[in-house]
Amino acid sequence: MSIAEHIVKERFYGAKSHTITEVDIVVEKQVGENTLLIARVNDALYQLLVNEDGRDVLPDHVHDVGESLGTWNSPAPFPPGPYRKLNSEQSNTSLVAGDVMVKYFRKLEPGLNPDVELLSRIPDCPNVAPVLGYSAVDLDGDDYTLVMAQRFMPGKDGWVHALSTTSSSFADDARLLGSATATVHTALAEAFGTTVVPASTVADGLITRLDGLIATVPELVQFRQAAVDIYQGLEGEMELQRIHGDLHLGQTLRTDDRYILIDFEGEPARPLADRKLPDSPLRDVAGMIRSIDYAAHFDGVHQRWGAEATAAFLEGYGATDGNQDLLNAYILDKALYEVAYEINNRPDWAHIPIGAVRRALA
Repeated sequence: MSIAEHIVKERFYGAKSHTITEVDIVVEKQVGENTLLIARVNDALYQLLVNEDGRDVLPDHVHDVGESLGTWNSPAPFPPGPYRKLNSEQSNTSLVAGDVMVKYFRKLEPGLNPDVELLSRIPDCPNVAPVLGYSAVDLDGDDYTLVMAQRFMPGKDGWVHALSTTSSSFADDARLLGSATATVHTALAEAFGTTVVPASTVADGLITRLDGLIATVPELVQFRQAAVDIYQGLEGEMELQRIHGDLHLGQTLRTDDRYILIDFEGEPARPLADRKLPDSPLRDVAGMIRSIDYAAHFDGVHQRWGAEATAAFLEGYGATDGNQDLLNAYILDKALYEVAYEINNRPDWAHIPIGAVRRALA
């Protein structure tokens, strides 16, 4: 079978620009006519169910795969199915059986996946989908999370919902979204605690992140000095806690009466250890503000409600008085990240975050 030939076409494979030089099978198990395995592709581990050609067919055989190659952690058995696929594109594979959703993590890293870790500690929060169980496997002394089951929350993708809004205002939705974000932040702070650091620590982290972006996208160097001046201008102390880490409209579901925040894994390009570090909740706030701006400029139809929706989101979230400089710094940080992403992936979109960078620097 040729795993290397087919994995580069998969949504969950994030190194498409790199030549595959090595594929090693770490562990495998025959499942019917297919092979369930964990493969090391170059230097990253992936969970796959491949046919004789090496093509991944896991979404069509969840009833056979079950808890995968790991140990199931739950008082209830693995959901029996039958399963149906979710239509949305994801970097993992999610399917629904009745009122339960199962998610197969595709790129594997050592340690409890933040999606499981965070949601398991805030099961009563009304703006998340509770965890019902998960599967993990020990590989060379490290645990890797393979599968998670959680309550299925029927709803519309937040990004799709925003773009399908035909009224001249998104303010009511944005206000509800702000309230949901604040509720989740409060729950996470109570479950994991908070810590206080000097502003210089946050500034140093933002500068390091910017220099990393410049190393991959040299075009960003034109913004470096102005951005560093803003970061180094932060003063006082900052309260940090566990956060979502990659919050945007596409990481939410709009139900009949609320928003549900989903996919608590953090930015996929960052190492897992970094994604588990405490950060300011304003990073999530900035991420959603940037997402609203994207929606406002995406098709030329929704620009009229962008500023109003941002104000309503902040109103729903609650007071950020005294933290405006930090919020602006995180908005700038996110916009710079977006510029790098768009230049590498969708150059025609780069003008949206470049405009946001210039506004933030001004």
